Amino acid sequence: MPGDKKVLGIRQEDYGGLWERRTPFNPDQVKKIVDQGVKVLMEPCGRRAFPQVAYEEAGAIFTDDLSEASLIIGIKQVPLPSILPDKTYCFFAHVIKAQEENMPLLDAILKHNIRLIDYEGWLDFKGVRLDSVFGQYAGRAGMVNILHGLGLRLLALGYHTPLIHIAAPHSYPSLAAIRDAVKHVGAAISKGAIPKSIGPLTFAFMGAGNVSRGAQEMLNGLPVEFVKAVELKEKALNGDHKKVYATVLDCEDHLVKRDGGKFDLNEYFKQPKLYRSIFPEEIAPWVSCIINGVLWNYDHPRTLTIENLRNLISQTPKDDGKGSPGTPKLPHRLLGVCDITADPGGSLEFVKDCTHIDSPFGLYNINDDSFKTSTFDGPGVLVCAVSNMPSQLPEEASSDFGDLLLPLIPDLLKSDATKSLSQEDLPKSIYDAVITSNGKLTPKFAYIEGLRAKAGV
Repeated sequence: MPGDKKVLGIRQEDYGGLWERRTPFNPDQVKKIVDQGVKVLMEPCGRRAFPQVAYEEAGAIFTDDLSEASLIIGIKQVPLPSILPDKTYCFFAHVIKAQEENMPLLDAILKHNIRLIDYEGWLDFKGVRLDSVFGQYAGRAGMVNILHGLGLRLLALGYHTPLIHIAAPHSYPSLAAIRDAVKHVGAAISKGAIPKSIGPLTFAFMGAGNVSRGAQEMLNGLPVEFVKAVELKEKALNGDHKKVYATVLDCEDHLVKRDGGKFDLNEYFKQPKLYRSIFPEEIAPWVSCIINGVLWNYDHPRTLTIENLRNLISQTPKDDGKGSPGTPKLPHRLLGVCDITADPGGSLEFVKDCTHIDSPFGLYNINDDSFKTSTFDGPGVLVCAVSNMPSQLPEEASSDFGDLLLPLIPDLLKSDATKSLSQEDLPKSIYDAVITSNGKLTPKFAYIEGLRAKAGV
Protein backbone atom coordinates (compact mmCIF):
# COMPACT_ATOMS: atom_id res chain seq x y z
CA MET A 1 0.00 0.00 0.00
CA PRO A 2 1.35 3.49 -0.86
CA GLY A 3 0.45 4.79 2.60
CA ASP A 4 2.65 2.12 4.22
CA LYS A 5 5.86 3.40 2.64
CA LYS A 6 8.48 4.26 5.21
CA VAL A 7 9.69 7.85 5.27
CA LEU A 8 13.08 8.96 6.57
CA GLY A 9 13.95 12.59 7.19
CA ILE A 10 17.51 13.93 7.20
CA ARG A 11 17.97 17.27 8.93
CA GLN A 12 20.09 20.18 7.91
CA GLU A 13 22.91 20.84 10.37
CA ASP A 14 21.93 24.23 11.77
CA TYR A 15 23.56 23.78 15.17
CA GLY A 16 27.29 24.23 15.70
CA GLY A 17 28.17 27.15 13.46
CA LEU A 18 29.37 27.54 9.92
CA TRP A 19 31.93 24.71 10.09
CA GLU A 20 29.46 21.91 10.74
CA ARG A 21 29.41 20.23 7.34
CA ARG A 22 28.87 16.62 8.39
CA THR A 23 25.80 14.60 7.51
CA PRO A 24 24.58 11.14 8.56
CA PHE A 25 24.82 9.71 5.03
CA ASN A 26 26.67 10.38 1.81
CA PRO A 27 24.77 10.21 -1.52
CA ASP A 28 25.71 6.57 -2.21
CA GLN A 29 24.35 5.54 1.18
CA VAL A 30 21.13 7.46 0.59
CA LYS A 31 20.71 5.60 -2.71
CA LYS A 32 20.95 2.29 -0.85
CA ILE A 33 18.17 3.43 1.47
CA VAL A 34 16.00 4.61 -1.43
CA ASP A 35 16.58 1.29 -3.20
CA GLN A 36 15.03 -0.42 -0.18
CA GLY A 37 11.76 1.34 -0.93
CA VAL A 38 12.20 4.12 1.62
CA LYS A 39 11.18 7.68 0.83
CA VAL A 40 14.06 9.97 1.86
CA LEU A 41 13.31 13.62 2.62
CA MET A 42 16.21 16.00 3.11
CA GLU A 43 16.24 19.57 4.34
CA PRO A 44 18.30 21.79 2.03
CA CYS A 45 21.69 22.71 3.47
CA GLY A 46 24.27 24.56 1.44
CA ARG A 47 27.05 23.74 3.93
CA ARG A 48 26.60 19.97 3.63
CA ALA A 49 29.89 18.37 2.53
CA PHE A 50 28.25 16.67 -0.47
CA PRO A 51 26.40 18.55 -3.25
CA GLN A 52 22.62 18.56 -3.32
CA VAL A 53 22.54 17.34 -6.92
CA ALA A 54 24.30 14.12 -5.90
CA TYR A 55 21.56 13.42 -3.35
CA GLU A 56 18.85 14.22 -5.88
CA GLU A 57 20.43 11.78 -8.30
CA ALA A 58 20.38 9.21 -5.48
CA GLY A 59 16.60 9.66 -5.17
CA ALA A 60 16.33 12.03 -2.20
CA ILE A 61 13.58 14.67 -2.15
CA PHE A 62 14.52 18.10 -0.83
CA THR A 63 11.96 19.91 1.30
CA ASP A 64 11.75 22.25 4.27
CA ASP A 65 8.98 20.11 5.76
CA LEU A 66 9.97 16.78 7.33
CA SER A 67 6.60 16.21 9.01
CA GLU A 68 5.86 13.22 6.78
CA ALA A 69 8.85 11.34 8.21
CA SER A 70 8.42 9.13 11.26
CA LEU A 71 12.20 8.92 11.72
CA ILE A 72 14.37 12.04 11.59
CA ILE A 73 18.14 11.80 11.82
CA GLY A 74 20.98 14.29 12.02
CA ILE A 75 24.35 14.79 13.66
CA LYS A 76 24.16 17.65 16.16
CA GLN A 77 21.44 18.87 18.48
CA VAL A 78 18.11 20.07 17.09
CA PRO A 79 17.18 23.74 17.71
CA LEU A 80 14.05 23.91 19.86
CA PRO A 81 11.80 25.59 17.24
CA SER A 82 12.61 22.80 14.77
CA ILE A 83 11.40 19.89 16.91
CA LEU A 84 8.44 18.06 15.39
CA PRO A 85 6.21 16.21 17.90
CA ASP A 86 5.61 12.45 18.01
CA LYS A 87 8.73 11.58 16.01
CA THR A 88 11.72 9.33 16.52
CA TYR A 89 14.90 11.38 16.42
CA CYS A 90 18.52 10.20 16.21
CA PHE A 91 21.33 12.66 16.93
CA PHE A 92 24.04 13.56 19.43
CA ALA A 93 21.94 15.14 22.16
CA HIS A 94 24.65 15.59 24.80
CA VAL A 95 22.22 15.18 27.67
CA ILE A 96 23.33 11.97 29.40
CA LYS A 97 25.47 13.91 31.88
CA ALA A 98 22.68 16.43 32.45
CA GLN A 99 24.72 19.04 30.57
CA GLU A 100 23.17 22.32 31.63
CA GLU A 101 23.20 23.93 28.18
CA ASN A 102 21.14 21.07 26.74
CA MET A 103 18.52 20.69 29.47
CA PRO A 104 16.06 23.00 27.65
CA LEU A 105 16.41 20.63 24.68
CA LEU A 106 15.69 17.61 26.89
CA ASP A 107 12.63 19.34 28.35
CA ALA A 108 11.32 20.11 24.85
CA ILE A 109 11.92 16.50 23.77
CA LEU A 110 9.89 15.23 26.73
CA LYS A 111 7.15 17.78 26.16
CA HIS A 112 6.77 16.88 22.47
CA ASN A 113 6.74 13.11 23.00
CA ILE A 114 9.98 12.52 21.14
CA ARG A 115 11.59 9.12 21.12
CA LEU A 116 15.21 10.19 21.35
CA ILE A 117 17.87 7.69 20.29
CA ASP A 118 21.31 9.07 21.06
CA TYR A 119 24.43 8.04 19.17
CA GLU A 120 26.62 8.45 22.26
CA GLY A 121 27.51 5.00 23.51
CA TRP A 122 25.19 3.34 20.99
CA LEU A 123 26.46 -0.05 19.78
CA ASP A 124 25.72 -1.40 16.32
CA PHE A 125 24.90 -5.05 15.66
CA LYS A 126 28.60 -5.96 15.83
CA GLY A 127 29.14 -4.20 19.14
CA VAL A 128 30.94 -1.20 17.61
CA ARG A 129 30.15 2.18 19.15
CA LEU A 130 28.66 4.57 16.61
CA ASP A 131 30.42 7.52 18.18
CA SER A 132 33.79 5.77 17.78
CA VAL A 133 34.01 6.99 14.18
CA PHE A 134 33.88 10.64 15.12
CA GLY A 135 36.30 9.99 17.98
CA GLN A 136 38.87 8.69 15.52
CA TYR A 137 38.33 11.64 13.19
CA ALA A 138 38.61 14.04 16.11
CA GLY A 139 41.97 12.47 16.87
CA ARG A 140 43.12 12.70 13.26
CA ALA A 141 42.07 16.33 12.90
CA GLY A 142 43.44 17.30 16.31
CA MET A 143 46.87 15.81 15.58
CA VAL A 144 47.12 17.63 12.26
CA ASN A 145 45.97 20.85 13.92
CA ILE A 146 48.65 20.76 16.59
CA LEU A 147 51.41 19.82 14.12
CA HIS A 148 50.34 22.83 12.07
CA GLY A 149 50.32 24.99 15.19
CA LEU A 150 53.71 23.78 16.38
CA GLY A 151 55.21 24.78 13.05
CA LEU A 152 53.90 28.31 13.51
CA ARG A 153 54.87 28.47 17.19
CA LEU A 154 58.43 27.32 16.50
CA LEU A 155 58.70 29.92 13.75
CA ALA A 156 57.65 32.59 16.25
CA LEU A 157 60.34 31.27 18.60
CA GLY A 158 62.97 31.67 15.90
CA TYR A 159 63.00 28.30 14.15
CA HIS A 160 61.91 27.28 10.67
CA THR A 161 60.96 23.59 10.69
CA PRO A 162 59.27 21.27 8.19
CA LEU A 163 56.13 21.43 10.35
CA ILE A 164 55.44 24.83 8.80
CA HIS A 165 54.36 22.94 5.66
CA ILE A 166 51.48 21.19 7.43
CA ALA A 167 48.29 23.21 7.02
CA ALA A 168 45.03 23.16 8.96
CA PRO A 169 43.15 19.90 8.24
CA HIS A 170 40.19 21.59 6.59
CA SER A 171 42.58 23.05 3.98
CA TYR A 172 43.09 19.65 2.38
CA PRO A 173 40.65 18.04 -0.05
CA SER A 174 40.89 14.61 1.57
CA LEU A 175 42.39 12.57 4.36
CA ALA A 176 44.70 10.98 1.78
CA ALA A 177 46.06 14.43 0.90
CA ILE A 178 46.75 15.09 4.60
CA ARG A 179 48.61 11.81 4.94
CA ASP A 180 50.74 12.69 1.92
CA ALA A 181 51.58 16.09 3.40
CA VAL A 182 52.55 14.62 6.76
CA LYS A 183 54.73 11.98 5.07
CA HIS A 184 56.46 14.72 3.08
CA VAL A 185 57.26 16.54 6.31
CA GLY A 186 58.35 13.27 7.88
CA ALA A 187 60.84 12.70 5.08
CA ALA A 188 62.38 16.12 5.75
CA ILE A 189 62.63 15.41 9.49
CA SER A 190 64.35 12.09 8.81
CA LYS A 191 67.01 14.01 6.87
CA GLY A 192 67.77 16.22 9.87
CA ALA A 193 65.56 19.24 9.20
CA ILE A 194 64.68 19.67 12.89
CA PRO A 195 67.57 21.70 14.36
CA LYS A 196 69.67 19.95 16.98
CA SER A 197 69.23 22.95 19.26
CA ILE A 198 65.52 22.10 19.47
CA GLY A 199 66.31 18.45 20.03
CA PRO A 200 63.88 15.65 19.21
CA LEU A 201 60.26 16.60 19.65
CA THR A 202 58.39 14.38 22.10
CA PHE A 203 54.65 13.68 22.32
CA ALA A 204 52.55 12.25 25.13
CA PHE A 205 49.17 10.76 24.24
CA MET A 206 46.80 10.74 27.20
CA GLY A 207 44.52 7.76 26.71
CA ALA A 208 44.57 4.78 24.37
CA GLY A 209 41.03 4.86 22.96
CA ASN A 210 39.61 5.87 19.59
CA VAL A 211 40.63 9.52 19.89
CA SER A 212 44.19 8.62 20.78
CA ARG A 213 44.44 6.00 18.05
CA GLY A 214 43.23 8.47 15.43
CA ALA A 215 45.87 10.97 16.53
CA GLN A 216 48.62 8.33 16.62
CA GLU A 217 47.69 7.30 13.08
CA MET A 218 48.53 10.78 11.79
CA LEU A 219 51.76 11.03 13.78
CA ASN A 220 52.85 7.77 12.16
CA GLY A 221 53.46 9.79 9.00
CA LEU A 222 56.53 11.23 10.75
CA PRO A 223 59.62 9.17 11.66
CA VAL A 224 58.18 8.40 15.09
CA GLU A 225 59.43 5.94 17.67
CA PHE A 226 56.92 4.96 20.35
CA VAL A 227 58.55 4.33 23.71
CA LYS A 228 57.49 3.58 27.25
CA ALA A 229 56.92 6.56 29.51
CA VAL A 230 59.99 5.70 31.60
CA GLU A 231 62.13 5.88 28.45
CA LEU A 232 60.99 9.34 27.38
CA LYS A 233 63.53 11.26 29.49
CA GLU A 234 66.46 9.48 27.87
CA LYS A 235 65.04 10.08 24.39
CA ALA A 236 64.40 13.76 25.12
CA LEU A 237 67.97 14.22 26.37
CA ASN A 238 69.91 11.99 24.01
CA GLY A 239 67.53 10.90 21.25
CA ASP A 240 67.97 11.23 17.51
CA HIS A 241 66.82 14.66 16.25
CA LYS A 242 65.98 12.94 12.95
CA LYS A 243 63.08 11.28 14.75
CA VAL A 244 60.22 12.29 16.98
CA TYR A 245 59.35 10.25 20.05
CA ALA A 246 55.97 9.46 21.54
CA THR A 247 54.49 7.63 24.49
CA VAL A 248 50.92 6.47 25.01
CA LEU A 249 49.63 6.73 28.57
CA ASP A 250 46.72 4.68 29.80
CA CYS A 251 45.50 4.92 33.39
CA GLU A 252 48.01 2.45 34.83
CA ASP A 253 50.92 4.27 33.16
CA HIS A 254 50.64 7.43 35.25
CA LEU A 255 48.24 6.80 38.12
CA VAL A 256 49.44 5.45 41.45
CA LYS A 257 47.72 4.77 44.76
CA ARG A 258 48.35 7.41 47.36
CA ASP A 259 49.07 4.72 49.95
CA GLY A 260 51.59 2.98 47.70
CA GLY A 261 49.33 0.01 46.93
CA LYS A 262 48.87 -1.77 43.62
CA PHE A 263 46.94 -0.08 40.82
CA ASP A 264 43.44 -1.49 40.32
CA LEU A 265 41.43 -0.11 37.40
CA ASN A 266 38.03 -1.04 38.84
CA GLU A 267 38.93 0.52 42.17
CA TYR A 268 40.18 3.65 40.42
CA PHE A 269 36.87 4.24 38.65
CA LYS A 270 34.95 3.61 41.87
CA GLN A 271 37.25 5.58 44.19
CA PRO A 272 39.43 7.87 42.05
CA LYS A 273 40.43 10.01 45.02
CA LEU A 274 42.59 7.14 46.24
CA TYR A 275 44.89 7.80 43.28
CA ARG A 276 47.16 10.56 42.02
CA SER A 277 48.96 11.15 38.73
CA ILE A 278 52.75 11.07 38.52
CA PHE A 279 52.60 12.66 35.07
CA PRO A 280 53.42 16.23 36.23
CA GLU A 281 56.71 15.41 37.94
CA GLU A 282 57.96 12.25 36.20
CA ILE A 283 56.79 12.49 32.57
CA ALA A 284 55.70 16.02 31.68
CA PRO A 285 59.20 17.58 32.08
CA TRP A 286 60.28 15.59 29.02
CA VAL A 287 57.26 16.26 26.80
CA SER A 288 57.14 18.79 23.95
CA CYS A 289 53.43 18.34 23.24
CA ILE A 290 50.53 16.74 25.11
CA ILE A 291 47.68 15.16 23.13
CA ASN A 292 44.69 14.71 25.43
CA GLY A 293 42.03 12.21 24.43
CA VAL A 294 40.50 11.49 27.85
CA LEU A 295 37.44 13.19 29.31
CA TRP A 296 37.83 14.27 32.92
CA ASN A 297 35.44 13.80 35.82
CA TYR A 298 35.52 16.26 38.69
CA ASP A 299 36.76 13.75 41.31
CA HIS A 300 39.54 12.29 39.13
CA PRO A 301 43.19 13.39 39.19
CA ARG A 302 44.06 16.01 36.60
CA THR A 303 46.79 15.46 34.03
CA LEU A 304 48.18 18.96 34.65
CA THR A 305 46.91 21.56 37.09
CA ILE A 306 47.70 25.25 36.76
CA GLU A 307 50.26 24.85 39.53
CA ASN A 308 51.81 21.87 37.74
CA LEU A 309 52.17 23.99 34.62
CA ARG A 310 53.74 26.80 36.62
CA ASN A 311 56.37 24.40 37.89
CA LEU A 312 57.06 23.08 34.39
CA ILE A 313 57.43 26.54 32.90
CA SER A 314 59.81 27.59 35.65
CA GLN A 315 62.14 24.68 34.94
CA THR A 316 65.15 25.25 32.69
CA PRO A 317 66.40 21.84 31.52
CA LYS A 318 70.18 21.71 31.54
CA ASP A 319 70.30 20.07 28.12
CA ASP A 320 68.76 23.07 26.39
CA GLY A 321 71.99 25.06 26.33
CA LYS A 322 72.34 28.84 26.33
CA GLY A 323 71.35 29.48 22.75
CA SER A 324 72.49 32.37 20.57
CA PRO A 325 70.86 35.23 18.65
CA GLY A 326 70.60 33.05 15.55
CA THR A 327 69.48 29.93 17.39
CA PRO A 328 67.53 31.17 20.40
CA LYS A 329 66.99 28.87 23.33
CA LEU A 330 63.47 27.51 23.68
CA PRO A 331 61.79 29.07 26.72
CA HIS A 332 60.69 25.67 28.04
CA ARG A 333 60.31 22.15 26.76
CA LEU A 334 56.50 22.04 26.76
CA LEU A 335 55.54 23.83 23.57
CA GLY A 336 51.90 22.96 23.17
CA VAL A 337 48.86 20.91 24.13
CA CYS A 338 45.99 19.66 22.02
CA ASP A 339 42.92 18.96 24.13
CA ILE A 340 40.91 16.94 21.63
CA THR A 341 38.19 16.45 24.25
CA ALA A 342 37.72 20.24 24.28
CA ASP A 343 37.01 20.12 28.00
CA PRO A 344 37.65 23.56 29.57
CA GLY A 345 38.89 23.35 33.13
CA GLY A 346 39.17 19.58 32.83
CA SER A 347 42.19 17.30 32.93
CA LEU A 348 44.31 20.18 31.61
CA GLU A 349 43.14 22.78 34.10
CA PHE A 350 44.71 25.73 32.29
CA VAL A 351 42.61 25.12 29.16
CA LYS A 352 40.01 27.74 30.02
CA ASP A 353 37.98 27.89 26.80
CA CYS A 354 37.35 25.95 23.63
CA THR A 355 38.90 27.26 20.44
CA HIS A 356 37.35 27.24 16.98
CA ILE A 357 38.20 25.89 13.56
CA ASP A 358 38.79 29.35 12.13
CA SER A 359 40.86 30.33 15.21
CA PRO A 360 42.17 27.06 16.60
CA PHE A 361 45.09 28.27 18.71
CA GLY A 362 45.92 30.47 21.62
CA LEU A 363 48.87 31.10 23.91
CA TYR A 364 48.23 30.51 27.59
CA ASN A 365 50.55 32.63 29.73
CA ILE A 366 50.86 31.25 33.24
CA ASN A 367 52.38 34.52 34.50
CA ASP A 368 49.22 36.56 34.10
CA ASP A 369 46.66 33.78 33.46
CA SER A 370 45.95 35.21 29.99
CA PHE A 371 44.91 33.45 26.81
CA LYS A 372 45.70 35.26 23.55
CA THR A 373 44.42 33.98 20.22
CA SER A 374 45.76 36.69 17.94
CA THR A 375 49.43 35.70 17.85
CA PHE A 376 51.94 32.86 18.05
CA ASP A 377 54.56 35.23 19.44
CA GLY A 378 55.14 35.87 23.11
CA PRO A 379 55.32 33.87 26.33
CA GLY A 380 53.13 30.87 26.96
CA VAL A 381 52.11 27.39 25.92
CA LEU A 382 50.26 26.82 22.65
CA VAL A 383 46.74 25.51 23.24
CA CYS A 384 44.43 23.88 20.68
CA ALA A 385 40.99 22.84 21.94
CA VAL A 386 38.64 22.89 18.94
CA SER A 387 35.18 21.81 20.04
CA ASN A 388 34.11 20.14 16.79
CA MET A 389 37.29 18.53 15.49
CA PRO A 390 35.66 15.94 13.15
CA SER A 391 33.96 18.72 11.19
CA GLN A 392 37.32 19.49 9.63
CA LEU A 393 37.20 16.16 7.77
CA PRO A 394 33.50 16.08 6.91
CA GLU A 395 33.41 13.84 3.84
CA GLU A 396 35.29 10.86 5.27
CA ALA A 397 33.86 11.26 8.77
CA SER A 398 30.30 11.31 7.40
CA SER A 399 30.86 8.34 5.11
CA ASP A 400 32.41 6.15 7.80
CA PHE A 401 29.66 7.08 10.25
CA GLY A 402 27.02 6.32 7.62
CA ASP A 403 28.52 2.88 7.08
CA LEU A 404 27.82 2.05 10.73
CA LEU A 405 24.36 3.64 10.80
CA LEU A 406 23.09 2.28 7.49
CA PRO A 407 22.39 -1.33 8.63
CA LEU A 408 20.32 0.00 11.53
CA ILE A 409 17.91 2.02 9.37
CA PRO A 410 15.37 -0.79 8.61
CA ASP A 411 14.83 -1.41 12.32
CA LEU A 412 14.86 2.29 13.19
CA LEU A 413 12.07 2.86 10.68
CA LYS A 414 9.91 0.44 12.68
CA SER A 415 9.95 2.87 15.61
CA ASP A 416 6.61 4.62 16.24
CA ALA A 417 6.94 7.33 18.87
CA THR A 418 3.18 7.34 19.45
CA LYS A 419 3.32 3.76 20.76
CA SER A 420 4.59 2.54 24.09
CA LEU A 421 8.25 1.57 23.90
CA SER A 422 7.42 -1.73 25.57
CA GLN A 423 5.19 -2.60 22.61
CA GLU A 424 7.91 -1.98 20.04
CA ASP A 425 9.90 -4.79 18.45
CA LEU A 426 13.30 -3.07 18.45
CA PRO A 427 16.69 -4.80 18.60
CA LYS A 428 18.48 -4.51 21.93
CA SER A 429 21.23 -2.38 20.35
CA ILE A 430 18.62 0.25 19.49
CA TYR A 431 16.46 -0.20 22.58
CA ASP A 432 19.45 0.43 24.87
CA ALA A 433 20.16 3.76 23.14
CA VAL A 434 16.63 5.17 23.67
CA ILE A 435 16.87 8.04 26.17
CA THR A 436 13.27 9.26 26.08
CA SER A 437 9.98 7.77 24.98
CA ASN A 438 6.32 8.53 25.65
CA GLY A 439 7.18 11.76 27.45
CA LYS A 440 9.54 10.13 29.97
CA LEU A 441 13.14 9.19 30.45
CA THR A 442 13.63 5.48 29.91
CA PRO A 443 14.64 3.44 32.99
CA LYS A 444 18.27 3.21 31.86
CA PHE A 445 18.54 7.00 31.74
CA ALA A 446 16.25 7.91 34.65
CA TYR A 447 19.38 8.85 36.61
CA ILE A 448 19.51 12.10 34.59
CA GLU A 449 16.74 13.49 36.78
CA GLY A 450 18.91 12.93 39.84
CA LEU A 451 21.84 14.68 38.20
CA ARG A 452 19.61 17.61 37.30
CA ALA A 453 18.27 17.90 40.80
CA LYS A 454 21.77 17.80 42.27
CA ALA A 455 23.05 20.45 39.87
CA GLY A 456 19.91 22.58 39.96
CA VAL A 457 19.39 22.39 36.21
